Amino acid sequence: MNQAQLSDVQLTNLTLLLTIRDGVLQDRPATCCKYALDAAQADRIAGLGVQQIMAIVANVGDATLFPARRDLLALLNRRMQVAVEV
Repeated sequence: MNQAQLSDVQLTNLTLLLTIRDGVLQDRPATCCKYALDAAQADRIAGLGVQQIMAIVANVGDATLFPARRDLLALLNRRMQVAVEV
């Protein structure tokens, strides 16, 4: 059996898509809030099978499906200040 080697970005995409899909199927409102999904996104991800998710991850390649938050730098700077003060 041939095993595909996934890059770290692909592995992240795979893990998050599977986590989100399972979350939507188990607790849709909470998952939509956690991952900032709208109804159309939640419906589409919930309808994907594992093979479809694998195909998406393979076709996207090393492009992240989940870019960093716009306020990531400010958040990190604030966390560092709190850690230093403690």
